[in-house]
Amino acid sequence: MKSEAELKEILDTYTFNDYKKVFHNAISEAEKMADGDEQLNKWLIRTLVQEKLYYETELTEKQAVHLAKIAIDEDKVWKMIAKEKYGITATEEEVDQFINAGPDQSDLPQHLAYADVLGLSLAQLNHQLDRDLYEKNVMWLKLKPKLEKKYGVSSNNALVEKYESEVKKKVN
Repeated sequence: MKSEAELKEILDTYTFNDYKKVFHNAISEAEKMADGDEQLNKWLIRTLVQEKLYYETELTEKQAVHLAKIAIDEDKVWKMIAKEKYGITATEEEVDQFINAGPDQSDLPQHLAYADVLGLSLAQLNHQLDRDLYEKNVMWLKLKPKLEKKYGVSSNNALVEKYESEVKKKVN
């Protein structure tokens, strides 16, 4: 992980063009690695962008693909546990409402740069490519009260940690 100071500097100083460069490089690298697999490509972009913005080391192609595949598996298991164990789902309408009220209103340079590099509007990015992330947000809002009751804690970080532990047990 980059230091807290480095992360704050990125957050405070990165411009639209800085983010465009990061996304452009990640997209180019991901396309070469994904070999036509759209889902893997999407998760490779996410993995490579996180690596560039938040971590010190450069990932090899093998490491990036491995991490992206783990993220795909964890995402599927995360949603499966929410649905099967806790009865939590998100309708298309709920996801659209969530996106319309929040992400579609974003003026963050990283969101705008990501959409721009892909040649998409912000709404297309949110409602199509990143829809799965927002579906998870909607599900989390419903899941959180059930986890608070189950674990007897209300701290969001503690709840995320406990739920991620459930996911990791199922993935491994």
